[in-house]
Amino acid sequence: MADTENAPKKKPLNTKLIIIAVAVLVSAAIIAVAVFKFFISPDAVSDHTPKATAPKTVGVLFEAGDFTTNLADPGGKRFLKAKVILELNEEKKDEKKLAELKEQLPVIRDRILYILSAKTVEDFQVSDSKEKVKKDILVALNKQFGADKFRNVYFQELVYQ
Repeated sequence: MADTENAPKKKPLNTKLIIIAVAVLVSAAIIAVAVFKFFISPDAVSDHTPKATAPKTVGVLFEAGDFTTNLADPGGKRFLKAKVILELNEEKKDEKKLAELKEQLPVIRDRILYILSAKTVEDFQVSDSKEKVKKDILVALNKQFGADKFRNVYFQELVYQ
């Protein structure tokens, strides 16, 4: 009996330590799967590569000119300076049609100036808002001159203060 009393006692494994070890292993496995799935997997690589598309040709460009106008901000102390280029819905340059547009340039400039002067600084500070301004100009011009006359609007210069 004396032998059993002097023998070293085995400590039972701490259950908290076992739970923590299992949790760490499970977490490591989840992280490894996520890293493989999102960064290493060939499917993830193919999802992020741009798809080959036919290059879009740019139509004939028509310079609408420089615009300087007050913005619709309270106080009227803010202004906008822009150079607007219009893309026509034509692939080949037709001098006769360009001459007709030059004759209608006062109307084109009036429509653009009307839209630009109704905007605030906030309308130009966010990229999506700039796209909305371009769309507004495009819709107004196509409404005035025909639904398929203009394809796009470009700002060659855009300064606001």
